[in-house]
Amino acid sequence: MTEQDAGQRPEQAPEQGADRRKTTREPSYLGGRLTFSQQRLSADCIVRDRSDTGALLFVDGAARVPDSFDLAIAKTGETCRVRTRWRRDTALGVEIVTRHAPPPARSEFPEERLRRLKAENERLKRRLQDLEG
Repeated sequence: MTEQDAGQRPEQAPEQGADRRKTTREPSYLGGRLTFSQQRLSADCIVRDRSDTGALLFVDGAARVPDSFDLAIAKTGETCRVRTRWRRDTALGVEIVTRHAPPPARSEFPEERLRRLKAENERLKRRLQDLEG
């Protein structure tokens, strides 16, 4: 951690135009779930601009999200421990601290998978409408 990073508090967003990312982020649009308080509390989020070291998350009530939490991305099966680097209204910039081993693959019938994916798609559409409007 540099002296400059040490002075940045997680509650503050970086200055406009400042980019302190260690790696380039790739655009993404994935549904995710934050879990914290020993897995007792959770919140849905939209995962944007991911990289190997971090991501941009959109979540309602970003101010109430703790500085460290677990992030799961259903589509990719990824789960990791992240740390909040900055926050603004409904957005969080997070740094990946630890990646968790993926769960074992489970076998699904195509009809079940299609039904599950359609439901997830509808949930994400509603979530996006809520965030936009």
